[in-house]
Amino acid sequence: MNTNTKRAETLKKLCLGLSYAFSYAYICFFTSYIRSHLAVTIFLSILSCGAVLWLELTMRQQQDLGKFSPSKMQLGETRFWEVILILLSISTFSGQMQGLSLFFIHLVVIYMVLSGTGHLLSDRSSCLIPADLFNGCVRLPFMNFFARIQTIGECIHPSDETVEVILPDGTTVAGTKVKKKPGYSAAILLVLVIITGFFFAAVSNLASVDSHFSDATASIEEFLSSVTFSDSLGKFILSLPVGAFLFGLFQGSVRKEISFEKHCREKLVSASPKLRFMPDMILTLVLSLFGVLYVLFFISQASYMFSAFAGVLPEEFTASEYAVSGFHELINVVLINFALLAIVRIFGSHENKLLKILSVILMAESMIFATISASKIILYISRFGYTFSRTLGLWGTTVVFAGAVLAIFYLTKKKQTFAPWMWYSAGSYVVTAFITWCFV
Repeated sequence: MNTNTKRAETLKKLCLGLSYAFSYAYICFFTSYIRSHLAVTIFLSILSCGAVLWLELTMRQQQDLGKFSPSKMQLGETRFWEVILILLSISTFSGQMQGLSLFFIHLVVIYMVLSGTGHLLSDRSSCLIPADLFNGCVRLPFMNFFARIQTIGECIHPSDETVEVILPDGTTVAGTKVKKKPGYSAAILLVLVIITGFFFAAVSNLASVDSHFSDATASIEEFLSSVTFSDSLGKFILSLPVGAFLFGLFQGSVRKEISFEKHCREKLVSASPKLRFMPDMILTLVLSLFGVLYVLFFISQASYMFSAFAGVLPEEFTASEYAVSGFHELINVVLINFALLAIVRIFGSHENKLLKILSVILMAESMIFATISASKIILYISRFGYTFSRTLGLWGTTVVFAGAVLAIFYLTKKKQTFAPWMWYSAGSYVVTAFITWCFV
């Protein structure tokens, strides 16, 4: 067994131990009442750092086994999702967006594992994200649900580890077992115990300086003091399926070859021309109908729809009524336009210039709808200030506006723009979460 293989085995054992600690901490977090927002943020941040560490160990294990080595683009995207995960955890301190942020945190963990281990259907984020999430939420974890049991068996009954020993005459002898020094593990444990002592000493000193930090540590101490053996045993039992799922996701990324995802993508690409059975004339008429409908709507509602740009309210509306009136409906129309564009691109020709022009016009009209929606929210915020729902609504309008802009860029320049749209959506959500923290 060469050095890389030995290191991969060591990393696998570390990931096995981490899976038990991580899943137990995860269950403790969701089954215990923690009053302090700061304590929640600290707990989530620790869990997120644990997930990032787990992924890094998994990626190194995968590289040592020669199964996958990410390109600079793939590595950069993985680092992006790791940073987003940490920032999402920190942003929960405001308490305003904890529920939504928790949902996104779970998705980001799964997606960054797929990105870092090469199990995305494409080489980067793409419009195949529903299939990617199915792969990460169902296929990988459940196909490897009992991987921990298998790994424990491999640790109990390891294969004979041998190395090649170079003799003085230059010849090599295989089959020599590697012997570790007897005090090696004990020394590592002793150093870790000393470092742990330093950590708790630092926490104690910081708690003496800052009252908020003191409240957070008091909440954690209160939680730890309330834990009993039966309670711990129950949480440990609950953590077993969670750990099996997570270990199946992470370790399954190593055990399963990435060729499956590449094969699926090749089949989708080869099958896509067969799906373009819709006559161009019919799709042209459909897009023309939608385009004319929106133009007529803009003309008939111009004085009402665009009044927010001038900071003027229609006489029959208050600011709150005007912001709410039609906001969700306009966003729904934009989403309908995106779905319509997807249908045209999947079932229609990619070479028809008229279809492409009409698609660009449809996205330009979507930009107008998103802008009108944003103007409503901005007028409302300018009069009554920030709230969680208003800030989140403004974020949603910027996301759909950016989607329309990038769709036009994709149609005219033939550049893949789905990944930048995902990066913008994730980054802008984090910024929005911090805005609610600072101003709401």
